[in-house]
Amino acid sequence: MRILAVLAILLPAWSAACTAFTTSHNGRTFIGCNEDSWSINANVRFEQGLVTPGLTRSRTYGTIYFANYNGHPTRAMADQLGMNEAGLVFDFLIVDHGPVKRRTGLPAVETSDAIRHIMRTCATVQEVEAYLRTVNTGPAVGQLFICDAHGGYLVLEPDTLFTGNDPWFAVGNWRTSKCSDPSTIPIPRLQAGRQLLMNGNDGSLEDAENVLSTMTACRKKLGEGTLYSVLFDPAELKAHLYFYHDFSERITFDLQEDIAKGDRTVDMASLFGPRPEYDRLKSYITPFHQRWLFWALFGVAVLALIMGTVNLVQLISRSVATLRGRKSGSLITPVLSGLASATLIALIGVLLMQEGVFYFGLGFTHPALVWLPWVLMVLVGALMVLRYRELIARRSLLGYALLYLPVIGLLGYWGMMW
Repeated sequence: MRILAVLAILLPAWSAACTAFTTSHNGRTFIGCNEDSWSINANVRFEQGLVTPGLTRSRTYGTIYFANYNGHPTRAMADQLGMNEAGLVFDFLIVDHGPVKRRTGLPAVETSDAIRHIMRTCATVQEVEAYLRTVNTGPAVGQLFICDAHGGYLVLEPDTLFTGNDPWFAVGNWRTSKCSDPSTIPIPRLQAGRQLLMNGNDGSLEDAENVLSTMTACRKKLGEGTLYSVLFDPAELKAHLYFYHDFSERITFDLQEDIAKGDRTVDMASLFGPRPEYDRLKSYITPFHQRWLFWALFGVAVLALIMGTVNLVQLISRSVATLRGRKSGSLITPVLSGLASATLIALIGVLLMQEGVFYFGLGFTHPALVWLPWVLMVLVGALMVLRYRELIARRSLLGYALLYLPVIGLLGYWGMMW
């Protein structure tokens, strides 16, 4: 379980727009977290505390974790947020790329290992800060948001650590420390939640729930957006779970009771009733949901690379023959085939590494990429016409069809052809 493995394939932080907040009123604190993801494998995990025998028996805190991943070969199940038996809450949010600060002379600790240590041993933000000052850790493109039962909070960005104890505080996929005016952060639902917090509340569960639901997302593509939301009540040691931006149903975990039942993992979706939008997400075929499709597309890219290499050799040999005045085959065929192979490889590279393109289109990565499917179509069309005219090469048409047409069909299924 390595969070960095997850981060390596995520694109602009603000596109996901996970949100979190803490609010305290009359001594009662609520911490809300929205996890935005296209995952179909979310789970709830309980981990008991450990007792270390010795002269002075010591015990670590038990923790409830909420985790998710998509089954993509380059990803691992990762704990995104959780609360321990001391009422300490953590949430992990992606942020935009930028400077990363590492301090020399301190032991390097993986971010996931640091989180595990914090949740086992720390009860307050001050204890977390003291630990973080002794190690060299922190996500390269993410931030840790940690809150305690007393209303204190800590934010660890890639190059900054700061703490606070305001009546309320909210974060999104944005480096808060680099923004002098948080009201200018371009995440509308973060701002909607901030406005509710700014207007004040009565410190009730219902009020905090309203803020949390306001900060969720439900997009047009499939009705996808916020995968799950958790409202933590650290004083009562309860975690209220809501699934797939639907707040009509709530599952409440009592940490002391649930952790006492032993270490276990529960499929999150199985705890709730039907969610038609979630069912649509599960049935939506992408290499991030279906591992067989990832390897199939990877195999097509390898074949395209081999074909492109052959085309390059053909082009060089035919060019040399032409310069020497000898008869050679057409130069246009290996040129077109090589360009088609290169375009196909580029497209598959984007499809296998950038999940957002399946929901926002190829322009999500770069505006110019929206033309790649059409470039591929034109190249393949011209190539097939040319090969058909070359009677001796007609037998190769089936190979071209098997290589290119399935990918073009998938691009149409994903809505990337228009």
